[in-house]
Order: sequence, then C-alpha cells, then structure tokens
Amino acid sequence: MRTSSAHVLLTGATGTIGAALARHLADRGARVSLVARTPDALRALADATGGRAFAADLCDPGRLRGLVEEVEAHEGPVDILVNNAGVETSARLPELSADQLRTTLDLNLTAPLELCRQVLPGMLARGRGHLVNISSLAGVATFPGLAAYGASKAGLTHGTSGLRADLRGTPVGTLAVEIGPVASGMMERINRHGPSAASFRRVLRARLLTLLDPDDVARAVVGAIEQGRPHLRLPRRAAPLAAVTGAPRAIARVALSGIPTSSHQRTGSGA
Repeated sequence: MRTSSAHVLLTGATGTIGAALARHLADRGARVSLVARTPDALRALADATGGRAFAADLCDPGRLRGLVEEVEAHEGPVDILVNNAGVETSARLPELSADQLRTTLDLNLTAPLELCRQVLPGMLARGRGHLVNISSLAGVATFPGLAAYGASKAGLTHGTSGLRADLRGTPVGTLAVEIGPVASGMMERINRHGPSAASFRRVLRARLLTLLDPDDVARAVVGAIEQGRPHLRLPRRAAPLAAVTGAPRAIARVALSGIPTSSHQRTGSGA
C-alpha cells in the first residue's frame, strides 16, 4: 500500500523505533497521527514530522476505547495502523508483580488487537487499509527473563496471522514484523537482567543475531508496507529459523482457507 498521502496512525511514536518510523513515514509523504504517553516528547515529534499528537495511555481501557474515533474525528479516516507501542519485562516470572504482568499483556497484545478491531470496519467500508503489528523474534524463541514479553509477542504474531486469514479476499492487508534486538533503551533495560544479558551476548557473539539499527528497521517496515509484504523478519539471518515456527500457520491457512504460499513466504519472509 502506498504511504504517500496516506493517513497513518502510529502508536509508541516516541520510542526509538517509533520516532524513526514517524520520520520515515513523513518523508514518504504520509500524514502521521502519533500516539504515546509522553505529551512533551510527542508534541516535539509532531512538530518535527508535521503530524498530530494524541497523548494516550493504551493500558487505560477508557482511553483506548475511543482512540480511533478521536483520531479520525480530527484527521480523517485511518489508512494504515502501525501498532508499535510495547513494553519489555526482563525478570523471572515470580519476580514480576501482577501489575507488571498485566501491563505487558495489555500493551503488547490487547491494545494492538483492540485498535485493529476499531479501525477495521471503516477500512472495509472504504475498500482500503493496512494493519501493521510490530512483534518480536522473542515470540519465536525467547530467552531467560522474557517469558511474559515473549508470550505477548507470540500472541501478537499469531493474532496477525489470524487477521490475515479473516481478511482474505478484502482490500485490507496485514504486515507482521518480527525483529530481533535493536539498539535502544529497551535493549539496555533488558540487559540489566543478568540471565537475559548473558543469552544475548552469546547469540550476538555467535552471529546468530545482530544488533539492529532502528533507522534500518523503520526503513524496512515502510518498504514492506509499500510492497504489500505479509511478513518481515529482521535480521535476515534469523528469518529461515523463524520461518520454521511460522510453517504451521502457513499450512493451516492453505488447508483451511486456501490462501496460497506467497513468494515472500517461500523465501522465509512470510508465515
């Protein structure tokens, strides 16, 4: 789907990846509605990208419930939804509080699916739209300390696959983005948990993963939207292994709904 002149609703806009996405989308000519919890940083980013700021805590059910309606009332119909907001939890599960566990699941899984639910009726009625969910390779194979985070991201990837099956034959597309470690504040916080840090050091040393540049990630995501790709996995060296876990979803789509395996899927980019 073309991003030029499209209205994009982007959550988690002030995060490392979110800010890079906002800049790349604006550079491509998109109109960006930016959502984050931090009003000052959000306004500064909106000024820099020509977008509009909507301060919101996506873990607040009342604020989440009417968010798409509010955005569309001010900026018009949403053409592309990019669910980028997320939070890491890096600790053994018994060390998490009930509130921390709930926040992880609410922000990483419930909020993206709820926003998809809100935008879909309008997209289907207008005959255009794209849903983009930023997930993680932690949903494929997670490390010590990331049980809650990995579970939430696995759910988001799986939910996106289900949405793709639901939307077969409609003009609304989906993109599931599974990314490895990114040079960011989130990665710095994860590395404060010793077992998590040790695991990442081992895989980076073995070059099974690489530390991704957020600008490269944002550029690849925007490119995948414009190319209509159903799936993007970064770093590319991890894509073949990650595709193995996605194979049952791809097989199920073919068996249950007749969605053929695309060329991207054959190269390890779709599931």
